[in-house]
Amino acid sequence: MKIMCDTNVILDVLLEREPFVEDSCKLLRLCEEHRVDGFVSASSVTDIFYLVRKHTHSIDLAYKAVGKLLEIVKVCSVTNDDVLTAFQRRAKDFEDCLVATCAKSIHCESIITRNKKDFEEFGILLLTPTEFLQQFS
Repeated sequence: MKIMCDTNVILDVLLEREPFVEDSCKLLRLCEEHRVDGFVSASSVTDIFYLVRKHTHSIDLAYKAVGKLLEIVKVCSVTNDDVLTAFQRRAKDFEDCLVATCAKSIHCESIITRNKKDFEEFGILLLTPTEFLQQFS
């Protein structure tokens, strides 16, 4: 099973954001154990690095966080076609559109996010970490 993890799910774990950290951590553990193929988009990795560095004020911690992430999930390339497709959609949120486009291009079953409303227009199954865990068990 392939899933695309939205940036907010990863940040919940890395920044230990309550009350979301527990279920997001369980989700990433499934990816780490190879029970689920978890992906993030290449563009999300740069956002995650920037936000962790901004939050912790440490480049070293940002590199450690991204390094650990890369041990757990795979990075989905963002191709020229993906960017063009997202651009042509003229979606309200270009970044979310690009993540959805990438998820579709690698045939993910769903996007795991806490902000389902941001992805509703892209025609892919949306689940929160909690919903995914309930369906997976």
